[in-house]
Amino acid sequence: MVAGLSTPDAGQVLVDGAPLAGDADPRKRTIGLVPQDLALYDELTALENLRFFGSLYHLQARALRESIDSALELVGLKGRERDRVKTYSGGMKRRLNLAASLLHDPDLLLLDEPTVGVDPQSRNAIFENLELLKRRGKALVYTTHYMEEAERLADRLVVIDHGAVVGDDTVEGLKRLAGPSGDGPVTLETVFLAMTGRSLRD
Repeated sequence: MVAGLSTPDAGQVLVDGAPLAGDADPRKRTIGLVPQDLALYDELTALENLRFFGSLYHLQARALRESIDSALELVGLKGRERDRVKTYSGGMKRRLNLAASLLHDPDLLLLDEPTVGVDPQSRNAIFENLELLKRRGKALVYTTHYMEEAERLADRLVVIDHGAVVGDDTVEGLKRLAGPSGDGPVTLETVFLAMTGRSLRD
């Protein structure tokens, strides 16, 4: 909904104080999306993928080359850009997925579980990338089921259960709200379980 890919059932999403006015709205250029499902073409090289995605934002010639070089450098794929994506590991594909979302230098980055299924080294590399982007002033909206990721990255946490917001605060604020735990120290995971229950989900 924030990226303008689906329409809210109720309410509206405001970008710079106004709703998006369709796919051609120039304010969509301020948003980058990293979907959970990889948005890459396996038969193309990483460079060809990035050229294609950059062209969708009308980046051309020098501006496109500079954006691609910067994104590849950030995600640690310089030197592998001419390899086909199908030869990449899962972690490399995740990092390329992130690079594609950065080509147009968005102010807001929407990340839907960007580390799912990757090895610890790739997960750490992605997090180092995100922490750098955060220091550069980018706003990150990050969905995850990994509590340690939320604790490491988030300034503010929103806990959602069955589509309803059940918590909205800083990490420390949520821990204080949950109160002391009889099972040891209060962690974000114990806070989450206290708010959402311990029953298994389908």
